[in-house]
Amino acid sequence: MLGFKIQLLIVAPLILPAVLAFRRHGSAVARDRRYPISFANRTLVEDPAELQKRDGTKYVFMHHDDWKDDIQQIQAKGVDALALNIGSDSWQRDQVRSAYAAALELGGGFKLFFSFDLTEMACDLNDLVGRVNEFGSHPNQFKVNGKTMVSSYSGDCLGDSGWASLKAQTNAYLMPFIWGLEGQFNNWPSLDSWYCWGCAWPQGNYAKSTSDDDYYINQLGTKYATTVSGWLYTHFSYKNFYLRGDDWLVVSRWEQLMTLRDTLTFVEMVTWNDYGESDYYGPIKGAQPSGTTWANGFPHTAFFDLSEYYIRAFKTGSYPAITKDVIYYWARPHPASATASSDGLGKPTGWDWTEDSMWAAVFATSSATVTLKCGSSSQTFTVNAGVNKLKIPLAAGQITVTMVRNGQTVINKTPTDFTYVTNPTLCNTTPELVVTTTSTSSSAPTSSSTTTTTSPTSTGWTYLGCYQDYSPRTLANGLYITDNAQTVAKCQASCAAKGYTYAGTEYGVECFCSNTITAGVTKSSANECNMPCSGKSSDICGGGNRISIYQAGGSSTPTTTTSSPSSTSTSFSYYGCVAEGSSGSRRALTGASYTDSSMTPQKCQSLCSGFQYAGISSGYCGNSLANNGATGAVIPASGNCYTQCGGDSSQTCGGAWTLSVYSKSPPSTSTSWSSAGCYADSADRMLRGWSTSQSGMTTDKCIGLCSDRGFSMAATEYGVECYCGSQLFKASGAGVPASSSDCSTPCDGDSSKMCGGGWRGNLYTSPGTVLSRRHKRRRAL
Repeated sequence: MLGFKIQLLIVAPLILPAVLAFRRHGSAVARDRRYPISFANRTLVEDPAELQKRDGTKYVFMHHDDWKDDIQQIQAKGVDALALNIGSDSWQRDQVRSAYAAALELGGGFKLFFSFDLTEMACDLNDLVGRVNEFGSHPNQFKVNGKTMVSSYSGDCLGDSGWASLKAQTNAYLMPFIWGLEGQFNNWPSLDSWYCWGCAWPQGNYAKSTSDDDYYINQLGTKYATTVSGWLYTHFSYKNFYLRGDDWLVVSRWEQLMTLRDTLTFVEMVTWNDYGESDYYGPIKGAQPSGTTWANGFPHTAFFDLSEYYIRAFKTGSYPAITKDVIYYWARPHPASATASSDGLGKPTGWDWTEDSMWAAVFATSSATVTLKCGSSSQTFTVNAGVNKLKIPLAAGQITVTMVRNGQTVINKTPTDFTYVTNPTLCNTTPELVVTTTSTSSSAPTSSSTTTTTSPTSTGWTYLGCYQDYSPRTLANGLYITDNAQTVAKCQASCAAKGYTYAGTEYGVECFCSNTITAGVTKSSANECNMPCSGKSSDICGGGNRISIYQAGGSSTPTTTTSSPSSTSTSFSYYGCVAEGSSGSRRALTGASYTDSSMTPQKCQSLCSGFQYAGISSGYCGNSLANNGATGAVIPASGNCYTQCGGDSSQTCGGAWTLSVYSKSPPSTSTSWSSAGCYADSADRMLRGWSTSQSGMTTDKCIGLCSDRGFSMAATEYGVECYCGSQLFKASGAGVPASSSDCSTPCDGDSSKMCGGGWRGNLYTSPGTVLSRRHKRRRAL
């Protein structure tokens, strides 16, 4: 199996998808105990053409070996791309190809890019160029402003001239980590960005702060990228050290990054599966470096679950609502000063940088009391709604956590697989991380349980129960849908339409489809699935990390499965290639979303039969294209919407943050909007609310675009232009009636109708609109 580290990259004001990086395990190179950070005071000049900032847009990246399963897990948390950090072994080439193939097959627009570990591979410029160019035009290649992203760990061996040559031969956007450049970044003008690997951890016996970040930001500005991690410990003969992971490191670091959000370009989560250095977010599976004795039995997946809250906050600019009580808690298995009886290496350097404490992050829906216990050590805290950081001293024995609210116990957990001991046999400063949510003793209303266990109204499905859903997903390798109007019946219909046996609803809005239930998953109490479906409050759609699962029984299937994709596609027509937005989730269409590895325009149109628009890169539906900063303007398909559809390579399904959009024929607007006639226009514009120029323009299309955006006036000009507004401006000759013969240019999308002319517009108004003109006052000079 491919032993890559997985790193999660979150992008801040830059318009870039999130990236996941992974590194190769088993390094024979001894690295310094403290990752390189030094200080100087010079600045790298920014090129605004290279870094296009759009406030509010954030992205995330990560990786792993079971490509399809991992990509689905990672993407579900909001990650957009994987940074494939690799060495020189020949088998890694095949794994990289497998990763790109899996991303393409899954659909959904997930991206990948190279991050070369130049401490592990030869500094061979031609080899690097060949690797980058092999995937440069791949539909799942991550790009920045059309340039292929290339990253690295180390890279001073290339020199600036080598990086410049790589850039010229691959059209690359360069974001390496090269240590020793402090104070001389301006001697490396080829670099577009630079990230600080070691800034995820404090470099001494003190809590992590932003001082390192501030130092680099002073030199790099928005070209600076940084990192976040939950831990770092390694215990090999060639590297044996620990960096302080105390002070709720992963939580505190995310909070720091939120304060830097307006400045940062990228944030990288390190790592997904570097078991050898204990900084893994993903599940423990696959090969580990020889001699790794500290990872098995010490899961860290809850760090990833916890981080989803901050990922979404970082990407959107606001913290999401906490809808489920959760206690995350972690502790090392023995005192820092203990001497392990069967360990010949001795304590790691930095062992005295840690305190013997149990750490907890409590995500509370409202005020409560929380009690933490470890052996004879115990303390009760009052927590408020939100995130609360708690700790107690460690003592020999088991851990217990409880939460009590209004006299009722809502959480009570004693993990049976962890005991803190004072006389270890092996040295291990890796913590076990545990997540505990509302337990079966929660006083969930009986009605919730009844609703959950009631058979769905659609026939042919049997309710199997409420299940835990962590990594890997309980329903994996299938279809994943988010819908702000989700219902049980809708999810079942979506799964049945694609031939899946199992349908699962989760978190109020999510739907999962699969033909198998992952082996070993745990069934939960019925009252843990207690979240109403967003589209029908009487339905229950799972909960936080809880999925309500249904099975299609016998030959009976929902009647919705008889619908043929082609039967609904006939009501859609091609609208054009449309760019996604620049804020929030960036999604132009927000009605419903689908992931299907065999997506085609016809399938997407069938899925979106209840909406005005169907957009394909994955599958998105909605009634307006003007969401999250998107304008709905049609852009050239060439170079923008180029991805081959997973279900039909002869058709195109969007591109990198672009959609191939299909639209239903809009309701006849000629009967609801009125023609005001032909009007003169000028550079000052008679309508100033919004405008677009696109091929296929028609009167109805322009009116629809303006109506979607809430405007009461629309004007077509020059055959392809559309202008919107709610006020008619009269300035520099604009806004006055003109002869109808002046509006004589046929509409590009309907030659039987006229769409204005040169500086002439056919003006239309919504019902009840009165044409008032605003004169532009001028002063005599």
